[in-house]
Amino acid sequence: MSKLKRLQQQVLPILALGLLLLLVLWTVLAPSESRLGNVIKVVYVHGALVWAGLLTFSLAGVLGAVALAVRYLVRSAGRAAVWYRGTQAAALAALIVWIVYVISSMVVTSMAWGQLIAWNEPRVRVTALILVAAFLLALVARLVNHPDFTAGVNLAMGIVPWVMVQQVEAIRHPVDPIGGSESASIQLYYLLILLTVIALAMTLVAWLWVKAERKAISLRDHSGMPLHTGGPSRSPTQEEGP
Repeated sequence: MSKLKRLQQQVLPILALGLLLLLVLWTVLAPSESRLGNVIKVVYVHGALVWAGLLTFSLAGVLGAVALAVRYLVRSAGRAAVWYRGTQAAALAALIVWIVYVISSMVVTSMAWGQLIAWNEPRVRVTALILVAAFLLALVARLVNHPDFTAGVNLAMGIVPWVMVQQVEAIRHPVDPIGGSESASIQLYYLLILLTVIALAMTLVAWLWVKAERKAISLRDHSGMPLHTGGPSRSPTQEEGP
């Protein structure tokens, strides 16, 4: 318990702070662009956030699939409970990252196009739809309060946003403005920003997961009973299987 407490309260916050400082450094040092000027620096972070959000949704889906596999194939409720908490932590982190991405999208469109919300742009509408879907599914999962349902929802959200983003058309939004750039400097700094933002997202997942583990241990210690992942109560024999 002390190791988890130190991880949550010291190691991960310090890591997050260091990554934030690195992000600021890369953004300040990143080159400007001939047409957008320094606005391109906000675009770097904006582009990195969409990748970080999609990858975090995918991580939640993978952890959900692992939880279901451990629960029903390995038939170990105790070990599955850890993965269930992991998929919930990753799903919450993905929602947080996507909210930040939506905010960055409004900042970018305001600075580049003079619109706070460019609703006529298909990519903007898809971004909003993903946010609404993630929020509503998280709310429904919380109301249902069954780990299998939550894992299934996260598995679906690990796939659907990728499909939506890949199929959407672009009107004014460039398809791949940085990847298509001939500037090696622009691509290098964008890569540094991208890796840093993804690392921040993974740090958030880890922090939420550790927090959930600490809460689970605390509940177990107070109740003196093995922890269940939710759903109908079963006997210890039924939980562990043969």
